[in-house]
Amino acid sequence: MSANIVVIYSGALRDVAEVFGEAAERLSACVRVLWVPGDERSEGGGAHPDARFGDLEWADGIAFGTLVGDGHPAAALMGSIEATEPLSSSGCLHDKVVTVFTDEPEHFAPDSVLHPICDALYHWGAVIVGPRAFELASDAQRRHGVSESGGLCLRQG
Repeated sequence: MSANIVVIYSGALRDVAEVFGEAAERLSACVRVLWVPGDERSEGGGAHPDARFGDLEWADGIAFGTLVGDGHPAAALMGSIEATEPLSSSGCLHDKVVTVFTDEPEHFAPDSVLHPICDALYHWGAVIVGPRAFELASDAQRRHGVSESGGLCLRQG
């Protein structure tokens, strides 16, 4: 079974977003890696197309990436998420599976970074997967012989 995954990032997260996208592709997902322009820290972000509402409608799963930097989500990313009000009001984003990643994936992101994003996603009616859930699932499933790819696990079959 294939899934449509969109990886949307803001700031200097191109490398992390690409790795996330490559891992999803290895799980036989159709993946779009996109960025949100408008953040002054977006070094080289233009390497990917700009995120659009249509990408969110297309996706079964969405991963949002933000820098931890100043302890808040990237302003450009938050502005983009908040602008989805017309889609969320129409129900188009209900039940989308969503997660958040940062430039420090080895650490828990501060609540001040995650809460504003998750609050907006709750209004969508999204299914929010904690940022560390993939790693924890990976550790548990590795012990039980389930296939793994890039830290993201899916049970095959």
